[in-house]
Amino acid sequence: MKIEDLKVGDFVEGKVEEDMEKSFMGKIEKVYENSALLEIVSNDPDDDPNVAELNHKIIVNINNMKIAK
Repeated sequence: MKIEDLKVGDFVEGKVEEDMEKSFMGKIEKVYENSALLEIVSNDPDDDPNVAELNHKIIVNINNMKIAK
């Protein structure tokens, strides 16, 4: 995927091993040079404490996300 393919409002599947144990779905709020700020909209219940700590926001590298289907 290229950064040019991402637009604000798109839904993506992401994985950030440092902050979340499992993958999640997020809505793009802002696109950066090699990453995007996501609002976490769906996640595994095991990650609920992490999501709350992150205030439902996370920055994900483009290599760790794909367009949600």
